[in-house]
Amino acid sequence: MYFSIFSLTMTVAWVSIFAMFISIFRKRMSVLQCFSIYPLLIVLLFCILRILLPLELPFTTVIESERVLPPIQHFLATPFLNYGYIKISPTCILGTIWFSGVAILIAKHVIVYHRFRHLLNFIPASKEERLYRLLAEADVENQPKIRKIIVHNAVESPAIVGCFHPIIILPDIDFEDEELLGIFIHEMAHYKYKHYFIKLLTESIRILFWWNPLLKNLSTETAHALELHSDKTVCTKLTHSQQRKYLSGILKVLKNSRHLALSNVFSCNLVEETGEEKLKQRFKMILGNYYQNKRKYNFIALVCVLSVFLLSYSFVLQPHSEPSSTDFGNTEVPTSDCNDYFIETKKGYDFYEYPERFITHMDEIPSTLNGMKIYKNRKLPV
Repeated sequence: MYFSIFSLTMTVAWVSIFAMFISIFRKRMSVLQCFSIYPLLIVLLFCILRILLPLELPFTTVIESERVLPPIQHFLATPFLNYGYIKISPTCILGTIWFSGVAILIAKHVIVYHRFRHLLNFIPASKEERLYRLLAEADVENQPKIRKIIVHNAVESPAIVGCFHPIIILPDIDFEDEELLGIFIHEMAHYKYKHYFIKLLTESIRILFWWNPLLKNLSTETAHALELHSDKTVCTKLTHSQQRKYLSGILKVLKNSRHLALSNVFSCNLVEETGEEKLKQRFKMILGNYYQNKRKYNFIALVCVLSVFLLSYSFVLQPHSEPSSTDFGNTEVPTSDCNDYFIETKKGYDFYEYPERFITHMDEIPSTLNGMKIYKNRKLPV
């Protein structure tokens, strides 16, 4: 196993394909009704693994392109500014733009997170005993790990923030007990299944490849898939009548939505997006009882997804190249007392065998040949 720029390029291409799969299949209710949400979560997992392991494996086949990729590689690697040791090529420019964009986005997220946590630490915890009683009923095992519950009118949607000692935030809405119970089950499912880390990983992928339009919606599709997963947990713990109360709680959140500031990528919300299509899908999955039905074809879906994941490592595209004379070295090592010589050029030195047989081009003269003659032009002294 080894890493190369070509294996990284294939990784970006395949992750883009996986992201398209997630977006396309998520929109098909027929797929969700047949397979539920697990194939989507598995594709999402493979998407993250593919980014973490951008390698060529022992069974990877190298496919060389002789016509398309070599000119592209030559264009990207050829310096258009060469001043002494400073060589600027299109690769340098594109790399600088790429990493500058990544640095700006990371800095922006760090600032937002710092302000977000500072504000949460400033707001006092709610002292309403009903909230903590319903939270304990929702998840007895993990309830003690919740640091505090915040109720504030600046909160747009119920959410859970943090991974070790999280905080639950609630909008200042008059929820009924059964509505709150469903909301707490939903948010504690985010904590139990570590959805917080998944959101951060997918957002990191989007930041790292910010220039890729195919990954633009990866974070939002991931957030929606995680909401569906938490909804499934709600449906397994609540009766049908309680599930409808849970949906009425979501409707209250939507009516209260004013696009305020206390929800971002660092939290797992009850309502990530207010788009009609995704909200209808969540309601259909619950009201249609699609989370409860047994899935007979999940194993088939898993095999298909795993096959595509392994296929992504089966080949890598590389430009075809012929070895130069410097790759083999010289069969006869020249010495400083022979008649061979160098001619200085704008981009280095051309090495000649006396009288005028060109051998190779060198960017710099090796230390072993420092004693050889160097000429400014082809007019040699007699």
